[in-house]
Amino acid sequence: MSKTTDPLIDSASAFASVWAGALTGFGDQVGEHPDAGAPDATMGAFGEAVVVASAQLDVETMSDAGLLRAIQSGYDLKRQVDALLIRAAGELSVRSRPSLGQGGLAKSSGHTSPAALITDLGRVTLAEAGKTVRLGESTTAPVSLLGERLPAPFPLVADAVNTGAVQVDAAQAIITNLTQAAPRALPEHLVAAESELVEFAAAHPADTVRKLAISWRDALDTDGVAPREEALIALRSLRWSKQGNGLERCTIDLDPLGAGYVRTMIDAMVGDALRTVRFEAEPAGGHSHGNEGVDRDACSADHVELADLRTIPRIAADALIDVARHMMGCTTAPGTLPHTTLVIRMTLEQLESGLGAAQLDGVEEPITAGAARILAADAELIPAVLGGKSEVLDLGVGRRLFSKAQRIAFAERDAGCAVTGCGRPPSYTEAHHIHWWSHGGKTNLNNGILLCTGHHHVIHNGWTVQVIDNVPWFIPPVRIDPTRTPRRGGKLPAPALT
Repeated sequence: MSKTTDPLIDSASAFASVWAGALTGFGDQVGEHPDAGAPDATMGAFGEAVVVASAQLDVETMSDAGLLRAIQSGYDLKRQVDALLIRAAGELSVRSRPSLGQGGLAKSSGHTSPAALITDLGRVTLAEAGKTVRLGESTTAPVSLLGERLPAPFPLVADAVNTGAVQVDAAQAIITNLTQAAPRALPEHLVAAESELVEFAAAHPADTVRKLAISWRDALDTDGVAPREEALIALRSLRWSKQGNGLERCTIDLDPLGAGYVRTMIDAMVGDALRTVRFEAEPAGGHSHGNEGVDRDACSADHVELADLRTIPRIAADALIDVARHMMGCTTAPGTLPHTTLVIRMTLEQLESGLGAAQLDGVEEPITAGAARILAADAELIPAVLGGKSEVLDLGVGRRLFSKAQRIAFAERDAGCAVTGCGRPPSYTEAHHIHWWSHGGKTNLNNGILLCTGHHHVIHNGWTVQVIDNVPWFIPPVRIDPTRTPRRGGKLPAPALT
């Protein structure tokens, strides 16, 4: 007879098998290390040192492919463990419900809440325990005042978590955003959204799932965008604190619109620093770069070196200081900064009516369409109205560098670096020719893509890029994926309500 723990046992067995199989990277027998026979590390109170030392020897013998398989299999196992812990945490919450008073399991165990009890049992932080309990409560059938079991609030998420198909953070993002939309959304739309998000979460990282869940929340509850925006504006804050090493810390909480202004300014200055390069030698068949981005199609990485060795957080902090220094000595409003264009995305209907949500470049949370209509009067704010005829941007082979208009169009399609999960905003990216310009590739939208510096070099290392129906797809080389399965890039698919 099948047992609840069977999937966990299967995953543990698969993980052990994958781990052992990966140890053949140097041609050794499975489970045998190159320095077999050497004395083990000093044993700790519970043997931890020996385990750690053995694991380190294991991973050192693994091939690259074996190491990646071991990590993936380990996370498959972790999802199965998390599934059982979430179920147990949900039941712990039921047995600790307020109606039981001091007889509840948590309080009778000497703890103020189920999360507090789990911190003691699992030796984890209160934040982690609280997340486990909340997810357990959201995917567990609650108990009524009469003691009857009611339907679970999010049954599809519960099933996906129980089977290990969806990871904890992704499940929590789905539940959080659908809960916010629920008061003003149609029940059938909520079910459709839950189904779409669960299916998406089974194949994508949690951060990407969170972004799509936000989009679904706002599609389900357009009337809730304005109240949420007002609440976030009320929570704007800036705090200073002194650090022990002499640094002063500035902590800023901004609403989406405020973040849009600040991020656009800072990202533009950081982007300029990242695009500043110097050449140690002229590449064969030399060519030059203009000011509108850096195209490195025919450049070897050996010839290109970043002129600025600061970290991105350091560049961003320096940019903020530069702006403050400029303002202190400025008697009039400052001129526009280079490369600063804040794009507001909205539909034609939203622009005309002022209803619904609009999206700012680089900011996950939306602003109201009404606020976007007001902002569109500012000089460097461009409303990207979707759904109408687009500007003709195909410039053919006569022009090497992509124009500013094309880069804005790329940003609309790719949302920054086109590699899914990268997160670099458009200002951090370079316009890359899919088919190299030096090999006859055209400077047009179908042959261009936005990539950050890191992924620009990665793509040149054996990857193939295709744009199909305005969606970029990345095909890995055989050494990474023998099946060469295409991986979707660019913007997330828009929620579609029927």
